[in-house]
Amino acid sequence: MSTAGPATAPNLGVRVLSLDGGGVRVLSQLLILESMMYRAQQTLSRDTPLSPCEYFELIGGSGMGGVIALMLGRLRMPIADVFSVYEKLRPQSKWGGGELFKASKFEDVLRDIFREEMMNDVRAEACKIFVCARNEMNLNAGIPELFRSYNTPEEPASGCMIWEAARATTATPDLFKPVEINLGGRKQRYSGGCLGYNNPTSLVLAEAHTLYPSRTVVLVTSIGSGHPGTIQIPESRSPGDLAQAMSQIVRDCEKTHEDNTHRFQGISNTYFRFNVQQGMQGLAPQDWEKSSEVSAHTGAYLKTQDVKAKLSEAVKVLLSE
Repeated sequence: MSTAGPATAPNLGVRVLSLDGGGVRVLSQLLILESMMYRAQQTLSRDTPLSPCEYFELIGGSGMGGVIALMLGRLRMPIADVFSVYEKLRPQSKWGGGELFKASKFEDVLRDIFREEMMNDVRAEACKIFVCARNEMNLNAGIPELFRSYNTPEEPASGCMIWEAARATTATPDLFKPVEINLGGRKQRYSGGCLGYNNPTSLVLAEAHTLYPSRTVVLVTSIGSGHPGTIQIPESRSPGDLAQAMSQIVRDCEKTHEDNTHRFQGISNTYFRFNVQQGMQGLAPQDWEKSSEVSAHTGAYLKTQDVKAKLSEAVKVLLSE
């Protein structure tokens, strides 16, 4: 396992990575990131695979994308090792009650992966990691709770276990019950980061500007978990159908993508969004039995000429001085 960190020289550009939520669909993110890092490895003529934590100063994630961020960045796991534990993340169905999956069984899996390691890692050379959640006491404020591995000028790193941060960001309503975490002697309840922040790219950029106010962000790599398709308000207007449509809207990542496309308009080769466009519209985050479909659609996406060109350009920036 690599212990190297990204470059920290003050005159170097900042490179950030953002990972959407998406349940089983985040397998697509791993495949895209694997392709990107393999290209970087070949460019550098390295014999061994490269780890994202060696090249990105900051990684942020939401939901299951947040769990991937924690493994890649906080544990500094090579992508191959993340693939090896991916299937363990498949939650167990629950019979009865309000949520679809058993939170206690999922917590056992997270504890096994992250052990009893603390979230904070304030070493200067460490890749900085955050995942987002929502404080149950502050759901209407529209302000996410960030579980950070690093100190900021305003707040210290989060004083919780890594598995607790992973549990908080994945506590998606209807799938898992909220989680209670003791932070600084205060017990707080958290639900998942997918509600409003399923695409955390804007949060990643805000954190980068706070952490590196005198440095330029030269690469924003935002990786989605498959385009959801067109979201339509059902004609029936039944409470159940409307609730499902609203759930899709708050989890939608495309609005954030459009905002950042506009933000970086006229600035070439800085903002790169990778997201499978076709084939995954019918896959729900909880459809873990369909991971082979996620793999197939992502493989087809990576073979398109446009995506190949974008990956090549992103790798050039990733490896630039």
